[in-house]
Amino acid sequence: MFKHLPTLLLREWMQHKRGWLIAMLAPALLFMAMLPIGDVQGMPQGQPELLTLATLLLAGIVTWGICLMVAVFQLPGLARRDVQDRSIEFWLSLPGGHGESLLATLLAHGWLAPLAGLAVGTLLGFPIVVLLVGLKVSWGALGDVAWSQVLAVLPPLWLRAALGTLLTLVWMAPLVLVLMAASAWLKRIGVPLVLGGGGVAMLIMNKVYGIEWPSEQMAAWTAQLNKSMVTEPNGLSGAMGGYASPWVWAGQDALAGLSSLVSLQALGWAAIAGVAFWLLVLKRSRIA
Repeated sequence: MFKHLPTLLLREWMQHKRGWLIAMLAPALLFMAMLPIGDVQGMPQGQPELLTLATLLLAGIVTWGICLMVAVFQLPGLARRDVQDRSIEFWLSLPGGHGESLLATLLAHGWLAPLAGLAVGTLLGFPIVVLLVGLKVSWGALGDVAWSQVLAVLPPLWLRAALGTLLTLVWMAPLVLVLMAASAWLKRIGVPLVLGGGGVAMLIMNKVYGIEWPSEQMAAWTAQLNKSMVTEPNGLSGAMGGYASPWVWAGQDALAGLSSLVSLQALGWAAIAGVAFWLLVLKRSRIA
């Protein structure tokens, strides 16, 4: 099933690279353009390494978030893309099946694009740091930054973010796949029907009939999704401040994130994602 993934991922890049590049580059470039005329408040004094690391992480996580939001908005509509642009004929020309093409779409938009955004945003954070410190503090203060310490902290944090992005996709998969299936089967009314109808149904069940478990499950799902990137924020603060080993924190936090997948809750959401994935494959096979 994974034999043709590189080709399919390359196809996603060729079709969506312009939008991805705009989402990755625009935030940092706009910030750098406004920095000379803007004002930045709340910068830590006498902590150049912490300021540098915080700026790099903030630049990366903002870009990551924008790329992830773009993916969430795009993915439901991509369920109809292959019919509209006749690329279903491309999938059928390959020995691989519909499941492989769907997996490539999910990985490209939900994991690789946000991860690339995180990397690009972090790299663009370096010129942001130079401008921020140089313009708002002093150019000489750049020499006070222990760059070796900053660079030593980045690899474990970036590896944890790579796993966190994958975990985010795993926890988002039930919602994204349900919306994709609804869009494929019900066309343009699918996504509003699922979101609006689901919200109204939970509200009626809770307020009228006193059935709270759907809203409780959604709240628990949201909590797990929020902890995908960082399970223990206090540990991250300690690692950034040099009070704990970043490698130890990253390993422990990664294990905590993975352990959340070993639960009945995760199994239930995986079942929903599996059914939605099967409905998408079924729809594609019928179109073909």
